[in-house]
Amino acid sequence: MAIVKMSKFNLFSFDSDRKNLLKSLQKFNDVHFNRLESEEDNYLTEINVSDALMELDNEITKAKWSIDLLSKFSEKKKGLDALKEGNKNLTLEELIKRAKSFDFNTNYEKLHNLADEKSTMEQRILSLESNISTLSPWQSIGVPIEELKSFGNVVVRIGTISAKYEEKLISEIKSFEFTSVEKVSSDKNFLYLVIYNDISEDEEIYEFLKESGFTSVEIKTKGILSENIKSMEGEISELKVKIIEIEEEIKSYRELLEDFQVYYEYLRNSKVRIESSENFIKTKSVDIIEGYVPTSDSDELIKLLDSVLKDNYYIQIEDADKDDPKVPIKLKNNKFVTAFESITAMYAMPKYNEIDPTPLFAPFYFVFAGIMVGDIGFGLLMVLGASIALKFFNLNKAMKGMVTFFRYLGVSTVMWGFVFGSFFGDLLPLKAIIDPAVDYMEMIMMSLIFGGIHIFFSLGIKGYMDIRDKKPFDALFDVGFWYMALVGVIVALISYLMNINPMIFKMAIIVMALGMIGIVLTGGRHEKSIAAKIGWGIYSLYGITSYLSDFVSYLRLMALALAGSFISVAINIIVRMLVGKGIFGIVAGVLIFVGFQLFNMFLSFLSAYVHTARLTYVEMFNKFYEGGGIPFKNMIAKSKYFNIEEE
Repeated sequence: MAIVKMSKFNLFSFDSDRKNLLKSLQKFNDVHFNRLESEEDNYLTEINVSDALMELDNEITKAKWSIDLLSKFSEKKKGLDALKEGNKNLTLEELIKRAKSFDFNTNYEKLHNLADEKSTMEQRILSLESNISTLSPWQSIGVPIEELKSFGNVVVRIGTISAKYEEKLISEIKSFEFTSVEKVSSDKNFLYLVIYNDISEDEEIYEFLKESGFTSVEIKTKGILSENIKSMEGEISELKVKIIEIEEEIKSYRELLEDFQVYYEYLRNSKVRIESSENFIKTKSVDIIEGYVPTSDSDELIKLLDSVLKDNYYIQIEDADKDDPKVPIKLKNNKFVTAFESITAMYAMPKYNEIDPTPLFAPFYFVFAGIMVGDIGFGLLMVLGASIALKFFNLNKAMKGMVTFFRYLGVSTVMWGFVFGSFFGDLLPLKAIIDPAVDYMEMIMMSLIFGGIHIFFSLGIKGYMDIRDKKPFDALFDVGFWYMALVGVIVALISYLMNINPMIFKMAIIVMALGMIGIVLTGGRHEKSIAAKIGWGIYSLYGITSYLSDFVSYLRLMALALAGSFISVAINIIVRMLVGKGIFGIVAGVLIFVGFQLFNMFLSFLSAYVHTARLTYVEMFNKFYEGGGIPFKNMIAKSKYFNIEEE
């Protein structure tokens, strides 16, 4: 249960073998490459695959476009059916084989042409609808538009004016002897007009209309407008029928959706493989590769190289340097601890010279989360739901890990539910070992004791790491003296408050004082001047106040346990009141019980997840864990559409 031991390798192989080598290494999927850079004026050069990557990106875009298009016309399973079916399981070999047998380019071109044709028709419909919208107000003009412009000495104006000026316009236009107005149509905002005037009155009419806010409209369409509109509507109907026919033809490609998805994942894995070569440098004919392999797999790597490259390579393998920041991190733990690795990854992967914190915090996380929820009913539902999901649903690796994680939290919740005597609150009269609502002092003490164990255990890990790294004095100064100071303070307080033997109190004060003196004298040992050493030592001792807040943080164990319990009890009180009101009360009570208890369960587990993570990150990791390691990067891309299994 630890960080996987790594070996560093330097590999020299012919550039002509690179393609086959990378394909085999991708199937092996257990190498992590370091990026090498050539120096100026050096015979070594970096490998440039930008053109190949650009071409691949273009193909990936086309494949994704095809998937998105066909997905619009495919029936997707939803809810439990979708979870049950999940993503199909494929090996990388199966993925490659299926992708190579699929005629991607031909099918893509056919789909693209159909989509272009459909898009052109849709644009034409939009254009026609826009024209209809523009011409509709004028469709009652019963003569061809071009004839309105051929009346000799009569000037014809077509345009709009604000509807609020209608009465003013009609009354004032009568003052012109040789001018008339035809109101073609109107809406809430505008009047649509055709104005006829003799050329002799044209200048006066122009000024009048200008002052009235008249806006000229130029209708470029020829012929009778109502007939044109009818023709356009007919064309729209024909286009819509053709679009339906094209969509039906596109639907005929739905059976190829999975093939397009396979090809898409094949391209993404090809991209990962080609990108890997950017980490290499080369001479004219030789590639130089540096990377890491799990020590347990180094012999398998040699066998693979022998199979692919025969004798045409040279490799040097050695144990990775413990202090090398480039060493990638891979974790290997038992089934229980593995479920908690996501908590570590969410914070930061450990460095190679650190220890994997997962097996150290997992038992605490298990216990603390169970205390915070602490209900048999909630725990049983979580265990049952998670077990059903793991048994019957085809989940990917990440989802399986998360479901397994919450199943363990459910087990802990059941255990603490028995301690607290809680089954959906007070639904069943169970005898409690500790009743959070009554034994609040016991809850406080239990929370503080767990907090003390958590804090001292975390400090102990720091001490272990110092001793492991042959720094025994650092272990004494940074852990031993703090143990003395904190234990002294705690024992002194307990002995004083509980009136225990005065000798114990005195000894505790002495141990506390020695610890504090040690902290002051050694807390600034890395400083140069005596004043700085003492100043930093006093500042280090001031850090004892942070331990007070650390201890107080653990009271959230009690607070969340009480909150969830009280809400459950309140729901039960309401339900019992309703159940006595007849059949409708029973139905309402059942609905309220199920709905609100499930919601309370959701909030309780969410709070437990967040607050236990907070205790882990702030109160525990802060004592010994730095993190910042580089996650081991496999050569198989994470798939969106399939579960790609290792062969």
